Amino acid sequence: MSQIPESLAELAVPVADLSPYNGNPRRGNVDLIKESLQTHGQYRPIVARRDTGVVLAGNHTLYAAKELGWESVAVTYVDVDDEQAARIVLMDNRAADSGSYDQDALLAILKELEATEAGLSGSGYLDDDLDDLLAALSENPPADAAGTDRSERENAWESTDLKEYAERYEEQGRRLIVLDYDRAAYAQVTACMDQLRAQYGQESNSAAVLAHLAELYPAAAADAEEPIGA
Repeated sequence: MSQIPESLAELAVPVADLSPYNGNPRRGNVDLIKESLQTHGQYRPIVARRDTGVVLAGNHTLYAAKELGWESVAVTYVDVDDEQAARIVLMDNRAADSGSYDQDALLAILKELEATEAGLSGSGYLDDDLDDLLAALSENPPADAAGTDRSERENAWESTDLKEYAERYEEQGRRLIVLDYDRAAYAQVTACMDQLRAQYGQESNSAAVLAHLAELYPAAAADAEEPIGA
């Protein structure tokens, strides 16, 4: 079974007819691709060699489809030799890695989705990713605030997206905490957060931190508890 849209139906090929590229240096996020396939179906075809069925672009989509038990996937074929196949694999990976984001544009679309009933579901982002983006943007003051001291920089953020997002949290009965690090420390913190989420079996940074703090300081956590709406 698979979720191939009608527009790609004529490209459907049995998964058993395909094989991953041997020696592919890329390590993709198969779990995230599985989530995408389950949520949106396959919205673009895999690219494979016609003579061998070896996948040149979409190897991790093939892995994800297999793990989901799909019987077929949409594929387009190219006629290439070994050398050109290797170049296509490397170029496809390199092109994706070399991209960048307009952080303001990313924030805008995430906030738009976050406000919907479905939230960020199916986007590949979690609420914590949005929080991290807001925190990262808060480290860099707006252009007109360049050269100001910390107090002036904080004032410059009074009318920005960060304050707006904090107010939205307030309306939902939640609180937003922003931690400010330099770039080196930020890399360390995010790496530690990955370990913390895995340790406590949590998907979000906020839940993992809360679990860790409650374990370290149970008395303080108990004293801080208050009835909802208090």
